[in-house]
Amino acid sequence: MLATATGIGTLLAGIGSLRLAWAGPAARRPWLIAGGWLLLGGALLAFAAAIGGETGIPFAIAMFCVAALGFVLANREVRPRKEAREREAVIDPSDRRRRWWRGALRVILAGPLSGAAAILVGVALAKQLPLSDVDAIAIGGLTVPLLWAGGMAWTLADDRILRALAALLIVSGVSYAVAFLV
Repeated sequence: MLATATGIGTLLAGIGSLRLAWAGPAARRPWLIAGGWLLLGGALLAFAAAIGGETGIPFAIAMFCVAALGFVLANREVRPRKEAREREAVIDPSDRRRRWWRGALRVILAGPLSGAAAILVGVALAKQLPLSDVDAIAIGGLTVPLLWAGGMAWTLADDRILRALAALLIVSGVSYAVAFLV
């Protein structure tokens, strides 16, 4: 119990020292920073002694984050809001009437079809890149979320749904051919 209380006190003192270094005069800043980090190291040791090394150190790090968040919230500065300026009206990208089938098609294009195209491009990259298997799989796998996000954004932003449908079908077909037929 005493070691835990020592750890909490040392942790708060270390964070307070770092906070004073941030806001204090420049002459004392190096000493406050060094002292703050030494106190935080002491808090790690105190929690490790109180709870054990395997749980004490992660607990001390979590406590550091929570206490630092408390210091940030306690020292926040609330400013009055400025009045919003009048902006010009935003032009709607689509002046057509809304139809339920266009919305359903957009959902299908942005979700599964865009995802399938991205996965097929990733598989084609993984199979055709002249790299080691591990590197090719990593590059192919890491491109999938980027391509999927790009496909979703483009599909939802484009006003012509059939163009997006055609492009995603062509990309899927070409990627399938490159991945499995070549």
